[in-house]
Amino acid sequence: MIPVDIVRNQHAFRIDARALRKLARAFAMKSGRHLRDITLILVDDAGIAPINAAAVGHSGATDVITLVYPSLPGEEPGDSAEIVLNVECAWKQGGGGDGANRELAYYLAHAFDHLAGHDDATPAARTAMHRRERRWLDELSPIPALFRS
Repeated sequence: MIPVDIVRNQHAFRIDARALRKLARAFAMKSGRHLRDITLILVDDAGIAPINAAAVGHSGATDVITLVYPSLPGEEPGDSAEIVLNVECAWKQGGGGDGANRELAYYLAHAFDHLAGHDDATPAARTAMHRRERRWLDELSPIPALFRS
């Protein structure tokens, strides 16, 4: 079983860590990428903005950032993945409740689609990614309650 660590760098939203880990492992299997470990970093708009600037070169908040680190010589094979999830954005875009759960799950699916080697740099590639991610979500339905009250 792939270890999934969760780092909470925001406190406004409570997330069910067990459900999020389970979903991450399911998407990791669908991505087909050999991962040694996964770290999910939960942030808000203010927390993701500096990461977006440093890692991607974009200003402002975004929904999700995917980072991958190949294993070093002497380490066990497989990559390490860091996925920065903007839970505030998911809550707002999803309209709270079940919509927010689906939105956060979608961000996670999108991250693993990038880990699978897909890119959304062109409209056609973006459409293909969205289709694949929706299929992954549909295959895992119902989406678990990730936000806790």
